[in-house]
Amino acid sequence: MRFKHTSFLIVGLILAGCQGMPSEKPPIHINPNMDWQPKFKAQDMNTFFEDNRGMRTPVEGTVARGLLNADAAYHQGVTESGAYVAKAPVELTRAFLYRGKERFEIYCQPCHGATGAGDGIVVRSGLVPPPSFHDAVVKDMPDGQIYSAIYNGVRTMSSYRHQIPVEDRWAIVAYIRALQRSQSATAADLQTLNLAAGN
Repeated sequence: MRFKHTSFLIVGLILAGCQGMPSEKPPIHINPNMDWQPKFKAQDMNTFFEDNRGMRTPVEGTVARGLLNADAAYHQGVTESGAYVAKAPVELTRAFLYRGKERFEIYCQPCHGATGAGDGIVVRSGLVPPPSFHDAVVKDMPDGQIYSAIYNGVRTMSSYRHQIPVEDRWAIVAYIRALQRSQSATAADLQTLNLAAGN
């Protein structure tokens, strides 16, 4: 019985709180946290600085947390002495190669072609053909040099460092190596994979 009276009391209080018309008073903000604090939003003016800009450039030499690219071999494809790394500093797995294939088809295939022969659709429209990945010169390149071409650009190819993250660059390098091997497979390679020549 007491529970019934308590329930009626709670419902009555709730109904009493509903005024039935809009209120002009601001709503009660129980936990304001940092909702109302002095701050500068993007593009706000700040007269404290001589240039009146609220948005400041990072202090020279600072690096955002998690963005310290200290491993030159992984992030730039070069050793501490500046030479290209011979082999990709990543673990090669089937999933990694398929990721490289997917990224290659998006970013590289328009110019380099599906097999890397330098006969992409853009070339057929008049662009200077890139070298074939199956030329001896490219085959003999260290992995770091191919990575560097993606990272820095080379000749008429612009840098893709902003479009393609580090791991995907290495995945593309791995896929290019797979393309090279696929186009020059020997009879022994086919036997190892249990494939007959011509299949």
